[in-house]
Amino acid sequence: MPVDVDERLTLFEHLDELRKRLMWAGAALAIGVVVAAVFNSLVFKLLLWPLKQVHNLPANSYQLTTFSPAEPFMTSLKVWVVVGILLAAPFLIWQMWAYVGPAFTSTEKRYFYPVVIATTALFLGGVVFGYLVVLPKGLQFLLGFGRGNFNVQNRASDYFTFVALFVLAFGAVFEMPVVLVLLAKVGVLDDKFLRKNRRYAILINAIIAAVITPSQDAFSMLAMFFPLVILYEISIPLARLVQPKREAGAGDEDAGEDSDDDLSRAPA
Repeated sequence: MPVDVDERLTLFEHLDELRKRLMWAGAALAIGVVVAAVFNSLVFKLLLWPLKQVHNLPANSYQLTTFSPAEPFMTSLKVWVVVGILLAAPFLIWQMWAYVGPAFTSTEKRYFYPVVIATTALFLGGVVFGYLVVLPKGLQFLLGFGRGNFNVQNRASDYFTFVALFVLAFGAVFEMPVVLVLLAKVGVLDDKFLRKNRRYAILINAIIAAVITPSQDAFSMLAMFFPLVILYEISIPLARLVQPKREAGAGDEDAGEDSDDDLSRAPA
């Protein structure tokens, strides 16, 4: 549970709270790594599934290659760590928000659980979308490109690094609505700002999709770009719901100032 919002912590108490959260997060990650190691065969079968969806490759292209005696174990260890992060992701996200919980006001406290759930759901949703929908098509393009001119082989460490970066990138960018809604909640931006700067957001999303996607094929970049645009549009009405309401007096004052300006510009 997060620290009570009404408690005021000293610097050392904040550091102690951070230490506890990091210890819990480390323990969860360790458990995730152990679970991945225990189910090693299933983990590798799942990670190789996107490669199996690629058609018309030589038979040896579906077998991963290693180049040193230690590489099979070190590659497996890296895979276990990444899978451990994915398994522990809900708990890690909970610990992160629980640490910043004291910054919430008493009225904002009711948003704590929805934000945690939304953050977790969006991250895992991005991972699943990247794994099931985008990754097989991306591999089809990359491994099928120029296959008549190249002896296509897949090194184990390179393949698993590519898959890990791919799915984690999709999980990360799917967090955009949470970031925008939180910025709207604290008053940094509002729905009008998001609407006004929609064209710049589209450009930024295109750049993000081009840079952060490990695969440089057009399908993968577009498959990340269009969900980003959709999530941005969804963020606009959500920002309107949570953003601080303008005071009626401020609106009247602005209207009064406009009226005074109009009178001063009126001909005598």
